[in-house]
Amino acid sequence: MDRNNRSSDELHSLWEKLSDLKSLESDLSERISHETAEETSGRVRSEIEARMGFLPPHFAPALKSPAVLENLWRRHLSSYAGSPLPELFREKLSLRLARYCSSPYFIVLHACTLIQLGVEAGEVRPLIEAPEDNTPVDLEQPLAALAVVPRPLKSWPDANPAFEESVIAGCVCIFLGMEESGKWIAQLRDALGPFLYGHLSDLLAYAKSAHLWVESHPEVSFEDHPTVARNYLSLVRSGPRLVDLFQNWGGMVRKHNAGPCFPGGNHNTQYRDFFENASDIFYTYDFEGNVISVNRAAERITGYSRAEILRMKLTDALPPEYEPLARKLLDPRVAGEIPLSYELEIWSKDKKRIALGISTRPVFRGGKAVAVQGIARDITKHKQIEEELQKANQKLEAWVSELEQRTHEMTLLNDMGDILRACLTTEEAYNVIVRVAQQIFPVKVGALYVIAPSRNLVESVAVWGDASLAERSFAPQECWALRRGRTHWVENYESGLICRHIHQPSSNGYLCIPMMAQSEALGILHLMQPENVKMTETKQRMAVTMSEHIAMALSNLRLHETLRSQSIRDPLTGLFNRRFMEESLELEIRRASRNQRPLGMIMMDLDHFKYFNDNFGHEAGDLLLKELGALLKNSIRGEDIACRYGGEEFTLILPEGTGSVTRQRAEFFKEAIRRLDVHYKNQPLGRLTASMGVAVFPEHGRSAQALIEAADRALYRSKNAGRDCVTMAD
Repeated sequence: MDRNNRSSDELHSLWEKLSDLKSLESDLSERISHETAEETSGRVRSEIEARMGFLPPHFAPALKSPAVLENLWRRHLSSYAGSPLPELFREKLSLRLARYCSSPYFIVLHACTLIQLGVEAGEVRPLIEAPEDNTPVDLEQPLAALAVVPRPLKSWPDANPAFEESVIAGCVCIFLGMEESGKWIAQLRDALGPFLYGHLSDLLAYAKSAHLWVESHPEVSFEDHPTVARNYLSLVRSGPRLVDLFQNWGGMVRKHNAGPCFPGGNHNTQYRDFFENASDIFYTYDFEGNVISVNRAAERITGYSRAEILRMKLTDALPPEYEPLARKLLDPRVAGEIPLSYELEIWSKDKKRIALGISTRPVFRGGKAVAVQGIARDITKHKQIEEELQKANQKLEAWVSELEQRTHEMTLLNDMGDILRACLTTEEAYNVIVRVAQQIFPVKVGALYVIAPSRNLVESVAVWGDASLAERSFAPQECWALRRGRTHWVENYESGLICRHIHQPSSNGYLCIPMMAQSEALGILHLMQPENVKMTETKQRMAVTMSEHIAMALSNLRLHETLRSQSIRDPLTGLFNRRFMEESLELEIRRASRNQRPLGMIMMDLDHFKYFNDNFGHEAGDLLLKELGALLKNSIRGEDIACRYGGEEFTLILPEGTGSVTRQRAEFFKEAIRRLDVHYKNQPLGRLTASMGVAVFPEHGRSAQALIEAADRALYRSKNAGRDCVTMAD
């Protein structure tokens, strides 16, 4: 029993020792494993630092995972650092791919690496900010450029930026999985050969995994990278807005990726449909004028097939007057610098002009403009409507201008009518007519003709323009307007019926308008047009209206003058009557008093006038009075006033006439009357004499009545003194 118990205790003790040994083995295993991981991590870190001189920030999150760290480092070495692809190309490609990473780490890192490799910061910035060439139109040119590369390449071409830009464009297409990626894979594999293409595709795969790694570790910051620390300041100095761009990079990329433009084949199918079915022309051309791409809208708008358009030069469709613009469009220094907007016309296939409104933008490769993309909208109908609107607007402006001119002319006519009604004499009226006619009718020559009282002569009373072209007087039958009693318009002097009073007709014709009042022709309004100026119908109607105004005014003036003459003149002698004399004497006395000047007055009476009436008859007596009236009118000054005071008695008023001057004038008239030789029915009436009395203001009277009475008393003293003498008032 004791032996069994002892054996049991020994067995139990043995199991406990075995259990302690297993526990120790496990602890030793964990310690060995931990020591091995630390050794591996340390070893890899040492290798990285030995190779690069520092530990890049994006490796730091893997330090606790030696296997991951080693995997990242081996991929970096094989796919990136150890790639046989040229270093400068590799960095440019990595920079372009980094634009699609939501972390700014790699785009800043590769940009600064390019600066460190000697690329100017100003050349790096466009690679960051340049528009994305992800559309089918953008990719057509680089795909075409790659197609002409000799195949397969034996080595990477030196100093061939166009080739490298084409490869980068294809890599972006493949990297984003676009619809055209299949074409690019085939082209790149064929052009680069298995070796270079294998390393290129490996670099693309590495970039995608590296992007995913840093996106999964947002704590990784480019600010901790030594390359960035050395070159970041140079980068942001070339474009200060890059600072804000990098700070907001993640939000911008995520927003971009969420839209319909990024990435995936569905977008490209939609874009292709939009591109092909757009109503506007989408096109691309290079700076040699070659049309690289165009959509179906060009066929519909121009009438050319797409194949015909792609064989054409840009200048082939432009009219000659657009050659200066074409030179600018093909100049990279102009069209390759900034977007442009302009309008031009092109020839359609059927030789019709098509107006296009165009917006363009340059296409850059390697920071250099290599082509131009544009959108052209057919604005032919718009231009036609615009032209029609412009013509309508011009016509409307012309109508408004004509209406304003017509209103101005009507205002002048109305003013002329008002002034003519205020005129007291025809001479005043003629001056008003010329003033207005010159403004309304700036003709070669214009004239106003009036028919003389004898009705056998037409005389010019007002002329404007070239007076040498206006006949001064002519017979009424020489004017067709007077002969027909209606307006006579001659439009063509070679075929028209020319009036005989027109000696030098204008090539643009002339107009004669009869002035009628109370069915009686008063004269004509004559207008001759200047050379190369047609008279419009509106002007003709205006001329007729003006002639009517003039005719009415002249008729009223004549009637007014007739009535006034009848009221102030003696109908037998034509001298002023007693009423007018008394009114005029009052005015002259006031004027003389105001100016302190004298005023002379002569009263005369024919001696033995009753004898002539009794022996020769009243007609003979009237003849004597007429002859005496004619003598007085023809012998006085313009300012003197001769009146028939009554019967055979006459009065003369002489402004500023002194006593001696007035007496001399009386003696003159006494002698002139003696010399009158009047015959009635071929029978002499005999010798005539007159008795006269002279009075002077203010010596003989300070009022009209006093002066008349003084002169009358002097006259009767002459009568009492034996007649045929002159007596001065006391």
